[in-house]
Amino acid sequence: MPSKRNLIAVLALLLTFCGVFTGCDTGSAVDDANLPSVQNISVAEAKALIDRNAVSADFIILDVRTPSEYAQGHIPGAVNLDYYASFEASLSAFDKTKTYLVYCRTGNRSASAARLMLDNGFAAIYNMQGGINAWISGGLPLET
Repeated sequence: MPSKRNLIAVLALLLTFCGVFTGCDTGSAVDDANLPSVQNISVAEAKALIDRNAVSADFIILDVRTPSEYAQGHIPGAVNLDYYASFEASLSAFDKTKTYLVYCRTGNRSASAARLMLDNGFAAIYNMQGGINAWISGGLPLET
């Protein structure tokens, strides 16, 4: 007959196996559903988000391209914060409680910028996939 100690060891092993290999809940996993995350959205979803928040002071459109790229045309009302020029250090000037729509030329820099924002405590971040190129392809307005 197995000892109580052996039974406890087997039970612990089974619970570990259950959690690691089958994904069942053993009560020790963190619930990721309530953790902040970056929401990747399409250009159409970004436009709808902009329209819904047009008069909100708590909504910021953040263009993370270079100043010369920004000057060639940007989403109306966008703020420029160059990803390549001390982006992470500059984040301290921004309110972490506001909602941010982040975009770049194609979506690569903005995805990285959004992750950095998340790592720095920003909670409401939307990354526009396809960047300004997709915005232009969609026939949406630019500001210079």
